Amino acid sequence: MAMNWVDQGGYLTNQKLSMDFRATAQPLVRFRQFVDVKEAFGKHSGQSVNWLKVANTDDYGKKVAETNTMPETTQTLTWGTLTVDEYGLSIPHTFKIETLSEFDIKEIIRKGLRDDNVKVLDGVVERQFNATKLRYVGTSTTAGTVTTDGVATATNTSVLNSYHVRKMRLELEKRNVPTWDGGDYAGILSLEAAESLEGAIESVSQYTETGYMKIMSGEIGRMHGVRFVKDGFASRYVFDADAGTATAITWSGGESGVGYLCGQETVMEAIAVPDEIRLKVVTDFGRSKGIAWYFLGNWKIMWDTEGDSRIIKWDSNA
Repeated sequence: MAMNWVDQGGYLTNQKLSMDFRATAQPLVRFRQFVDVKEAFGKHSGQSVNWLKVANTDDYGKKVAETNTMPETTQTLTWGTLTVDEYGLSIPHTFKIETLSEFDIKEIIRKGLRDDNVKVLDGVVERQFNATKLRYVGTSTTAGTVTTDGVATATNTSVLNSYHVRKMRLELEKRNVPTWDGGDYAGILSLEAAESLEGAIESVSQYTETGYMKIMSGEIGRMHGVRFVKDGFASRYVFDADAGTATAITWSGGESGVGYLCGQETVMEAIAVPDEIRLKVVTDFGRSKGIAWYFLGNWKIMWDTEGDSRIIKWDSNA
């Protein structure tokens, strides 16, 4: 029943469907909830989106004698930039199937598209998290090594435990990385990395003051000033947006899986058109139909230098 839509143009949008789609997709994301959003609606100025990055002061303040003028310094300003791209997937169907089906075919398709939308866009965001320069490898249960060039040089032989969480958090603190929510850093863990921590972390109900309203998507608990989220896709597969493929991540030691700790200013998200459901223009006298999800925007890591890194990855060289 495959159909070729290459030569058929146009689309219809349904605002209610679009808003419902985005609302139901957002609670499923893991990485995307930790990005900074720069809306680019109606820019009409090309595909590039820029944002200003402000570094700390170049010099320290000092004691000033009464007869001296106030010392001066500067802050280094740089521009971050990203290119907006289109993302999406469509599923064709026919009027006959829609008419004769005992079930709501449109709802079935929407659920499938929503699942794909979350996996694809979260997978793209994870690739930007992965661009961080900071790597931490557990060389034993009580020792680890840090690299600052974006490459893990040692093999991870330990599960993620309390010791490693403290040491990874320390690397963020050394760089004065602001905490995610004003109090805690955020941790995004693959199922494998999270498994070894779940028995030890503070349960969500213990530390959330007003019940479950403040819980992040996928949150499983807190440890050493880090609130942890468990992820089942983007941290477990390398997603290739150009090819539309996901390759499972395997470690030779098999001890753990990928994880990230982060503070504020992780990845910039530029949105020209929010992810939405689009209905195909009906053709062939109403017989050929289709539904797609669509997003126009992109992501880029905000700080890609070692000294300013806001993200540290729990990693391995194999």
